[in-house]
Amino acid sequence: MRFTQTLAAVALGVVLAVPAAYAQFNLKKAADQKMDNADAAAMKQLAQANLSEIEGGKAAAAKAQNPQVKQFAQKMVTDHTQMLQELQTLAKAKGVALPQSGSLKDKAEQKMMEKTAGADFDKKYMEEMVKDHQKDAQETQDLAAKAKDPDFKAAVQKAHAKIQEHLALAQRVASQTGAAAGGTSSKK
Repeated sequence: MRFTQTLAAVALGVVLAVPAAYAQFNLKKAADQKMDNADAAAMKQLAQANLSEIEGGKAAAAKAQNPQVKQFAQKMVTDHTQMLQELQTLAKAKGVALPQSGSLKDKAEQKMMEKTAGADFDKKYMEEMVKDHQKDAQETQDLAAKAKDPDFKAAVQKAHAKIQEHLALAQRVASQTGAAAGGTSSKK
């Protein structure tokens, strides 16, 4: 009887210890998923860029005169919304709080764009999109090379591929609207 009580006590101790050890392991695993500061800052920058593209795309889709420019702008809204949602999911898993709006600089540039209309708006918007996607393609390439977190690195590489696709499309639409396909705008 005493042996059975001892065995039962040991078994109870093991049963109680396993969940505690498992919980401790899960806490360590969650802590390991935290990103370093450079990756977290880059993730925030990428989110802010997506937000700016979404906001600018919505405005351009409503204001553009050329149907190709409208379609391009709507594609920016759709694609960047999807990229942002994927980034938000990753950020939540990594414990990173993302910004909720585009940068002040991007908002100021959008306000300047609102002052133009018609074919001039279409041309300037497409010039900015070419220039912006050239810059974004280089930045995402650099971010992917520097990223330490493998999940974030994969997300940036995926975003880079999509941005290169956008750049090629922006250059094609820009050439059809009379915009400088190389992104050399007289605006800046």
